[in-house]
Amino acid sequence: MTKEELIEIGKQILKAEGSESELNILHEVFNKNIPYPNGANLFYYPENYNARKDNISNYNPSVESVVDKCLNYKAINL
Repeated sequence: MTKEELIEIGKQILKAEGSESELNILHEVFNKNIPYPNGANLFYYPENYNARKDNISNYNPSVESVVDKCLNYKAINL
């Protein structure tokens, strides 16, 4: 899947139009095409988010920045 296609899926995720099952499918498609684990969550929460300590009100990433972060992810091999 191309970066542009992932950006389009990301835009659809953020619009949140459709049923819950349709949105779940978009999340699954996005996550299956990126190396970042559960990367679709980055549309809603920052990396390493802690609800007890972090203020999420200022978190508003662009779709492009989330896609870039997900595509540039490198797993750490132990």
